[in-house]
This record gives sequence, C-alpha cells and structure tokens, in this order.
Amino acid sequence: SSGINAEYGGACPTCGGRGIAIAQKKLDLRIPHNCRDGQDLVFEGLGHHLPGEEAGDAVIIFRVAEHPKFSRKGSHLYTEREISLSEAITGLQMPLETLDGRKLWVRSSGTISPGCIRCIEGEGMPVPTMHQRHIGYGNLYIKFMVVFPDRLDRETCERLKEVMPATSRPLDIDRSREDVEEARLRDYDPTSQPSYGQDESEDEYDGPPGVQCVQQ
Repeated sequence: SSGINAEYGGACPTCGGRGIAIAQKKLDLRIPHNCRDGQDLVFEGLGHHLPGEEAGDAVIIFRVAEHPKFSRKGSHLYTEREISLSEAITGLQMPLETLDGRKLWVRSSGTISPGCIRCIEGEGMPVPTMHQRHIGYGNLYIKFMVVFPDRLDRETCERLKEVMPATSRPLDIDRSREDVEEARLRDYDPTSQPSYGQDESEDEYDGPPGVQCVQQ
C-alpha cells in the first residue's frame, strides 16, 4: 500500500516533542494540627500526567524543626528546668512560657527530687482525629534538675542536720578495729587524674557534684 506524505513542521515549542509540558500551580497549603515529623499531605491528581495515563499525586512531606526548650512524643511535650536546692525542698513557684506564647504560673508545695518529672495536664499538643479536628490536648512533662550549692559553711551544715532526716544507713561500726580505715571523698577532676594504664576507650564517669562543707 502507498503511504501518506505529511509535511514536518518541527517539534512542539512547548513540550519539545515529548508530549509533556511542565506547569506550575500555587497550592493552598494548610499545616494540620499536631503535624509530626515525616507526616505527608497528599494533593490528588496534581502530580505528573503522562499522555494516556492517570495523573499522579503531589505529596508534601513535613520536616519538624527541633525546639530549643521542648521535645515531643506523640501528643505529649517534654521540657527540663533547673531549680535551686531551696526550691526543691521548700516548694516551687516559677513562670513557664508555652509553645503558643501563653504564660503559666507553675506551683508545687511538695519536695522535688533531682530528676523528678511532674505533669501539667492538657498543655501538650492537640490530639488529632481522622478528620484533623483535635478533641483534646496531650500533657506537658517537666523534668526538674536540682542545682546544688558548691559549698556550705559549717554552721549551715549543722543547722541542716538538725532539720533534715538522719541517715538510714547503719553506722554500727567499730572504728577502732585494725581492719577499718577512714576514707575521705574528694572532688573528681578527670583532666588532672593519671591514667595508670586505663583504657582510653573507656567512658569517663560524669557524676553530679555534691554539696561540700567548708572545713574550718
């Protein structure tokens, strides 16, 4: 059979003969409540569209930046705060600014141990539902780091012994026995200690400094 002669007019100036044109479109992007790191948002039918095939989707993946004071797990928020030894023993009052800029006045009348975690209910992230409407809020957990004074004078130490509970450790030891030796605790400075063959790969002990009484 005979063919048909067609005049070639050159490639399409828009797609270059590929049959695909790149177009830009502005999207109304609304970040959902309680958005998590790695969460995606799908715009159906706004992806690549090849001739004769169904258009793909445009997928937005969120990367949540770290906050300098708060971290999160699910809908709960976590933070750390330093308090003095006096606040830990006698009670605590402190201001706390939330993620949305509100001011909270935090109060606690009981004692707080180092590393103690306390909870403020309902001050976390929104709890989402399938329709992205939150039905409540998670909690805010505060870990308290007690800052001990470097030193206390002898008089203060004696007053503390009068009001603080006595040690629960048994002290029934005969110090006059030959097999009993006295050992004093000193400050630990890893930079000034000789290694004596210590393996350099071992981790240095990084224990918290204690309260010391000034010798008079």
